[in-house]
Amino acid sequence: MNINTDIKSIICLSLFTIIITVSTAAESMDVNHNWQSETAFILPQKRYEIGLFQPLRYGYSESVELSIHPIIALVMPNISLKKSLATRTDFIISSRHAMYYPTPLLRLISKEGIGGMISPEFEIPHMISLYNEIILTKPLTDSHYFTIKSGLNLAVKSSKLDERTTIDLPLIFPRLAVFYRGSGLRGGCDLTGKIFQNWKYLVDADIFYFFNTDEKFAMEHKGMILWNTSENFQISIGYKLTFCEYPFGNQWHLFPLMDIQWSRQLKIR
Repeated sequence: MNINTDIKSIICLSLFTIIITVSTAAESMDVNHNWQSETAFILPQKRYEIGLFQPLRYGYSESVELSIHPIIALVMPNISLKKSLATRTDFIISSRHAMYYPTPLLRLISKEGIGGMISPEFEIPHMISLYNEIILTKPLTDSHYFTIKSGLNLAVKSSKLDERTTIDLPLIFPRLAVFYRGSGLRGGCDLTGKIFQNWKYLVDADIFYFFNTDEKFAMEHKGMILWNTSENFQISIGYKLTFCEYPFGNQWHLFPLMDIQWSRQLKIR
């Protein structure tokens, strides 16, 4: 498999999908910025949103949004903060700062038999991932938004993690790679907007890049249709296409996506 051809193909596919989507979407007014986790917009103060597979997001203030994966946090403590930096008529800029501690989860699956994904012979050190990124969202129309983002991922470990403990699976491998390499870059773009009435779309492309390794590159592309049945309930369905350089070779994967999300606006005292 030619890596240059693979990269060009998936980038072209992602850009083609974004261009076709924005050129065919209808224009209409978007009255709020709820359900905008992929953009630089901050969740309204005292509003929370959660989904079956999405994190719990909470508008802590007019300029700060907090999020956490509550169920995953039981075995992998995690937290993320999004901070509004600048709001103009032609663009919005925010920063996101995330941290997670995967050691308990990796130790839990370091066993033989059912549920085991890592050999118990290896020691899993204490590790923390620190991720910081800048997000810029530009309104294309009153209801369509283009977002670009770029970030740096760093890992802090109590000792070296054995290379033979990698979990060579899509979505998981690129997110744990930083613990083997120490640092990595991540960037991407998103396009979201209204199709008609309560129907919206989301298409994105994200790139992972790591240094000092043969497995430097991974990319993920997602397309979603979202139905807001009300201001506080959303159903989404779509697909995710992934490409990754694994230790055993390069592979593509295609997954169906579905989620149900709900929210509530708490009173501001």
